[in-house]
Amino acid sequence: MKRKILLLAAVVMCVSIIASGTLAYFTSEDEVHNVITTNAVDIQIEEWQETENGLVPYPKDNPIAVMPGATVSKIATVKNIEAEAYIRAKFEVVVTGADGGIMELSPETLTSIVTLTMNDESWLRKDDDGEWWYYNVPVEVGASTEAFFTEVVFDGSNITNEYQNCTVEITVKAQGVQTANNGSNVMEAAGWPVE
Repeated sequence: MKRKILLLAAVVMCVSIIASGTLAYFTSEDEVHNVITTNAVDIQIEEWQETENGLVPYPKDNPIAVMPGATVSKIATVKNIEAEAYIRAKFEVVVTGADGGIMELSPETLTSIVTLTMNDESWLRKDDDGEWWYYNVPVEVGASTEAFFTEVVFDGSNITNEYQNCTVEITVKAQGVQTANNGSNVMEAAGWPVE
């Protein structure tokens, strides 16, 4: 009897081992890999000059020689490359003296000798945002803004001999943020890059 119980126990044990091995075949594992692609905001500053031959790219490598009282055509726009975007831009004017050093000029002095003809119909300013100008409508993919400014004016009466052989450089900086889920207009938009 003892032998039968032992044999029965051995058989039950074997069946258990076989059953547990069989159960392993009924388990399953799965992994889901979701890919979410986001759009990017990509913009490009364009600079043009109005000539007798029409609109041409602004000459970057050949500085334009000017005399006091001159007005130079320089048209800056911002092109949107990818994803509808709100655009803002600012400019900086730097005067380099004949000795090659940057001239330290007060904002008042600088604006008395060099001014830009701004497009203040298409570009707006926030009272609390200093130098930035905001383009008043979203810019579609592949489209460009209206001109940010169109001319650089050198005031003849304020450009004295100390400015002979100087170089004036105007640098434009622009930023773009998505329009999707980002306010109802450019003035409400958030997420502008930190400088």
